[in-house]
Amino acid sequence: MKLLGFDHIALCAKDPKATAEWYIKYLGFKLEFVNDMGVYYISAGDSVMLEIMAPQKGLDPDGAPNAIGFKHIAIVPEDFDSAVAELQAAGIGAQSKPSKRDDGYCAFFFKDPDGNVVHFAKWANDRRMFQK
Repeated sequence: MKLLGFDHIALCAKDPKATAEWYIKYLGFKLEFVNDMGVYYISAGDSVMLEIMAPQKGLDPDGAPNAIGFKHIAIVPEDFDSAVAELQAAGIGAQSKPSKRDDGYCAFFFKDPDGNVVHFAKWANDRRMFQK
């Protein structure tokens, strides 16, 4: 499988808005968007994205309820379907079923041997991150 690079790192915060504002004010990030669940997506250039969310008890596929801090890393596979099939064939434990949204976004969560959550993230245009 070929990986194109990282898509984002997700963090849980007590106050996602305040945390996003801190990264914007002190580290020069910019707000990309806030989804309907109050998750903030901020970026520093085309290749660095943070997803900042509140703990979502019962909704997180990737961590203990109400945990603050690191949630998952998101990696972009060149071919989403093939990469998911390869992991499934290898018996890698999935945290979720592969999902695809109408806007072309695909997601699949699984764990590494130490229990860290990895997320395959694939956007319709890969957020222009890997264009040359």
